[in-house]
Amino acid sequence: MKKFAICPLEFLLVVVASFLLFVGCTADYDTFGTSDYRKMNEIAFEEQDGNAAVYPDEHKIMVTLAEIPDSLDTWDSVAIGNLDISSMATLHLVTSKFKEFPQDSAALDSLSQEVSYAKERLREGDKIRIPSSGIVYVVVVSESGIPDLWQIAFEIPEKKESDKSSSSAKGSSKSSSSAKDSDKDGSSSSAKKETSSSSSKGGDSASSGKSSASGEEPESSSSVEVPANAPKLLRFIAGAGEVEGEIDQDAGTVFLNMDYAIDLDLRDLEIKGLDLSDGATANVKVGESHDFSRGLKVTLSNDDAERTYTVKAGYQYPGSDFNHWAKDDFGNKNDIDGWDNGNNSAISSTKTLTVNEDEEVIKMESINATVLGIGRFASGNMFIGYFNPKGVGTLKLTSYDDGNELIDFGRPFYGRPKFVEFDVKYEGKKDSCDLYVILEHRSRTSNEGKNQYRTSSDVNTMVASAWYRATTVESEDDPDVVSITDAGRDGYKTIRLALKYGPPLEGSPIFNSSAFNKNLKNSAGIDNHMVQTETPDDFDVTHIRVVVASSALGNLYKGTVGATLWVDEMRLFY
Repeated sequence: MKKFAICPLEFLLVVVASFLLFVGCTADYDTFGTSDYRKMNEIAFEEQDGNAAVYPDEHKIMVTLAEIPDSLDTWDSVAIGNLDISSMATLHLVTSKFKEFPQDSAALDSLSQEVSYAKERLREGDKIRIPSSGIVYVVVVSESGIPDLWQIAFEIPEKKESDKSSSSAKGSSKSSSSAKDSDKDGSSSSAKKETSSSSSKGGDSASSGKSSASGEEPESSSSVEVPANAPKLLRFIAGAGEVEGEIDQDAGTVFLNMDYAIDLDLRDLEIKGLDLSDGATANVKVGESHDFSRGLKVTLSNDDAERTYTVKAGYQYPGSDFNHWAKDDFGNKNDIDGWDNGNNSAISSTKTLTVNEDEEVIKMESINATVLGIGRFASGNMFIGYFNPKGVGTLKLTSYDDGNELIDFGRPFYGRPKFVEFDVKYEGKKDSCDLYVILEHRSRTSNEGKNQYRTSSDVNTMVASAWYRATTVESEDDPDVVSITDAGRDGYKTIRLALKYGPPLEGSPIFNSSAFNKNLKNSAGIDNHMVQTETPDDFDVTHIRVVVASSALGNLYKGTVGATLWVDEMRLFY
């Protein structure tokens, strides 16, 4: 028999390769072969409402508990219903006290090594006592004995009186006044044609296209008494784009129709030019930068009189005319820069749900997506935001019970418009379409405030909203509707909605959405929830969300096959 010998060098290479392979496979094991793995994947409690929000980078878990039963005064303990941690690792209650929970990973690792914890491990079914602070600390301990510290914060709802009926969020948000009841035109930075009104809620007239800068709430009069000898503002230029304002001498307003791509932040625009009548002076100067998003008061004076103008800036969100299309992930020209949809990025098929029609109109159709291998109903949609930025695999997409948790809604925006108009056509087949705009303030400033990077301390405050949901585009039932008019395109209607600053009006469809729901259906989903405010003037607008969809409940995979929505244009009025 012939023998094969291996040379010393080849033998050495084999030994080294085998050693490297062994090391690579045991990188998380110590010298004695015990595991260092200590990952917290998920923890759930029998008394919680929805899924817990897990922030792995911060080692924080936020749990909202269900309503307190009549038999209890409050939740003083909870039982672990599900526990998913690294194999061989154990979970323990922390027994030692410390001043604060660290924010950075290095300090957290250091504290993890210092804390004391109970010897007994926690298992599914075990109860944990909730202290008055509502915060519990636990450690996940690896087989090799390395602890990882975690904070669990419980939100306990107020107990409802048994003899009182519960009050809904929308009841407490009722407002007695609406911008739509007192305004007649509003300002627009779009040169869109005027339309004749086919119906007008509360006697309001259709849009005149006239620019105005009267602030968030419409004024009762379009002109003011001006002395003949009062100083005049003749020319006003601002921004990097050197935009010349549209001056209304009767109303004492100046509207700066800015370019979103050039002058995004309306809170910091430089005055580039200022022309006044002879002998007049102003309280602002060329070269100064000011916040024009809310309406800057510019006061002029001469020897005889004073006059104040309100100078407000605004813009249209890019692509809102829906006339400029780009190719989607599959080479179809069905995308718009700055917008996204949950159809064309997830489905490669000739049967697309969201398409352009003659590159002038968005056409969205709801279908039974089982024919595309998805296994669920799908609504046609288009929105301002990012679809599936976390890169969830195709097979896992349908495991999300709320499709909105796959979306990072909103993009940067600093305007404070008063109204929005949509030119639309709808064949609902008894389904309902959704059209809405939300303005919000985000506390997070890094990464453009994207929700995919949201931490437990980040807050999204809803500053204003306008929402339309109906089976037909002729319904005036929603409280934000100002008027419904005949659009220029045959068969289309123009729906004008008032942006309601502060809590939404009673009856708004927003209360039948997940806008304020902080309990994710999928723990790995994107947290888009907002909080309401009674004082919207305290918050700058930093982001805008816009959604148009052929089926209002499409995010829950509910709707009517064949429901089709066409949207020709969206316009903002300031």
